[in-house]
Amino acid sequence: MAIPSMQRGFPVWVMFPERDCRAALAMAKATLERYRSDAHVGPETDQTGQVGSNVSIAKRIFTRRRRVLPALAVAGLALSLALALACGQPDLARLETVELTPPAVRTVAQPSDVATVSPPEAVESEERPAVEEPTQGDTPGTETELTAAAITAAHDMVMSGIYERTVPSVVGLRVLKSITIGGTAPGMPQGDFLSRAAGSGFVWDDEGHIVTNKHVIDEADRIIVVLSDGIQTDAELVGDDPDSDLAVIRITDESVRPPAIALGDSDTIKPGQLAVAIGDPFSRGFSMTSGIISAVGRTINPTDSNFSVPRVVQHDAATNPGNSGGPLLNRKGEVVGINTQIISETGGFSGVGLAIPVNLAKLVAPSLIANGSYEYPFIGIRGVSMSPDIALAMELPADTRGALVLAVGSGTAAEEAGLRASDRLTVVNGAELPIGGDVITAMNGTPMFGMDDVVAYTVEHTQPGDTVEFTIMRDGEEMQMEITMGARPE
Repeated sequence: MAIPSMQRGFPVWVMFPERDCRAALAMAKATLERYRSDAHVGPETDQTGQVGSNVSIAKRIFTRRRRVLPALAVAGLALSLALALACGQPDLARLETVELTPPAVRTVAQPSDVATVSPPEAVESEERPAVEEPTQGDTPGTETELTAAAITAAHDMVMSGIYERTVPSVVGLRVLKSITIGGTAPGMPQGDFLSRAAGSGFVWDDEGHIVTNKHVIDEADRIIVVLSDGIQTDAELVGDDPDSDLAVIRITDESVRPPAIALGDSDTIKPGQLAVAIGDPFSRGFSMTSGIISAVGRTINPTDSNFSVPRVVQHDAATNPGNSGGPLLNRKGEVVGINTQIISETGGFSGVGLAIPVNLAKLVAPSLIANGSYEYPFIGIRGVSMSPDIALAMELPADTRGALVLAVGSGTAAEEAGLRASDRLTVVNGAELPIGGDVITAMNGTPMFGMDDVVAYTVEHTQPGDTVEFTIMRDGEEMQMEITMGARPE
């Protein structure tokens, strides 16, 4: 804030901190005192030191007051203006402003291989966040302006950096399978032939283990691994798991050991985040596509399994035949999923890709490497997620959440514990549905909002032989029940 002052007869502007009443008042008072002293009239003398006549003195007093009184008025005005500005003006820091066009952001470039931008929620002060400028020629400490060109360059550098860092750890697979064809019709081929399949994978560790999809290498007679530098080498099957559609193979040539890829955390990804797929589609060489995470928590059923896979990641990064088994990456180049399926009416990519969550692979792959198989915990039920219609049909509150037990398997952990299946039929939305069974609402204190949650919690947090406390609703009453997990049947 600025207030007027008088110096040597000229107005000047003196800056004060906003809302500083004391400083402004002191300045105004000093101005008044100055002119009051000028207005004071004492004994008048002439040049000889003698006291002047009364007429001369009166004349001089009148002349001085005529000159000083306007200055007093100005000083009074300065005092009023100072008080008004210093004590009455609004606090500008609290005023909300809206800009139609955001100004350019001044940033400080930092040395880095990959440009990163701090998310808005990470900024704790009012200062603008520092953004690493992707221009390689910049030196540390130089200021650059975040323009559209700089943003585009940063995006290019991030994407190129992901590809360059990860493609040495991604492999293409050529799978040869023998088939026998026989027929009696004229012209039909007969005999033994080799069929060819293709897919992708990624290096799991420094011992040459590679993770891919089971359906890629299923019934393979020979597996050929193609590296990004063009080297081709053979691999052998270590183990596979039909319930997750995952398999582990190992490069047999110990002199060929490509670097392992970095693993992320599939539990932390959210819709809208960057999704990058790298693989060998159509066996045409390595390529990268990008999109976003479209959804999380999907459930799929692998071809060779009667059990569902929970927490599947949906994305829209283009994936096609040959991408199966390849990694789905986040913006850091970490694996968050293993591409396994697409949903399409034409056979080509239609914008819906599905990937096995990497956290499931973290459970399965080590067991496949050590034992050749993975053993899942098993409750032994078939169920459905509760809905308001089902709840009302069972005379429960419409907002009841959980998993309704439709059936209990014979000889399973659920039967041994006394879990109750549905015992009557009703029509819900035009479909006949069993109702009346127990409703699972929590496992070990963790709320269950549907059947997918029951499957996911069982797979991710329990092992065969573990005892789990179930919270259930039976006949409208809540109760606890302990179930010792069994093992999935083959």
